[in-house]
Amino acid sequence: MERLIYCTCMALSRLPWWFLYGFSSFLAWVVYTLKCYRYKVVMENLGLAFPEKSESERRKIARKFYRHLADSIVESLKLLTVSDKSLRRKVEFVGWEQLEKLKREHQSVVLYLGHYGNWELVPTIVWAIPEGFVNAQIYKPMHNSLGSSVLERVRNRFGSLNLPQHSAFRALLKLHHEGKISITGFIADQRPNGKFQNWTRWFNLPTAYMAGGEEIGRRINAAYYYVDVEPLGRGRMRMTLKPVIPAEDEPKYPMTVGYLRMLEATIRRNPAPWLWTHKRWSGQLEQGANFV
Repeated sequence: MERLIYCTCMALSRLPWWFLYGFSSFLAWVVYTLKCYRYKVVMENLGLAFPEKSESERRKIARKFYRHLADSIVESLKLLTVSDKSLRRKVEFVGWEQLEKLKREHQSVVLYLGHYGNWELVPTIVWAIPEGFVNAQIYKPMHNSLGSSVLERVRNRFGSLNLPQHSAFRALLKLHHEGKISITGFIADQRPNGKFQNWTRWFNLPTAYMAGGEEIGRRINAAYYYVDVEPLGRGRMRMTLKPVIPAEDEPKYPMTVGYLRMLEATIRRNPAPWLWTHKRWSGQLEQGANFV
């Protein structure tokens, strides 16, 4: 059965863009109208993040979010077979020439991103990275073997080194000790697992955060950069490389909190493409109030 579904995904990915986007529009309309996928979570998150907006304004963001989410699904499906030539027309890179200086200085890079835009398109940044870096991305292995096999094909097509979350620290230290420089992507806006030990205010809310990227960066003497993603239209986006502005009022993890503030500015600029279905603040607010 898994093989059949995988082959079906491959066949669907060969359909033209116009057909896939037509299906995406229909899917988004159904999900939003019937409120059948975490609609309550989306509206609760939007209410927490944007209390100054009216209910009507938040519903408008939610409607755009579901369209973006449906587009991301079909775009990820299309990545199974789309040509690099076609894909290059959909992504634009700004500021990536900064990496040449880091390469000359033999310095590794921690690259912060968020669940913003279609993050499955983010591995195309390998086209903007100078030769000499080991390109790596950290991921959380899926329990679903079918979903894992499809995403594995998508993530492997650009030649990045895929590091499971549980072994990434050791792998990057090994590269560092071998004298290699790496550029590693960290999608670091999700809710941490286990006990929440690090807190800040994000969207003016007590928010727990993970600091693994900064911990690793310290050990390998890395520079910290943020990828500011900006959707340019359906299926197109610009990725601008920016140095992380450290949060001077956060002595423990200034780079991580600085990244979160830069991501917040990105989301406020255009809220719809962020992953609002994630239970980001669920069960945290009362606990976090004791820390921040």
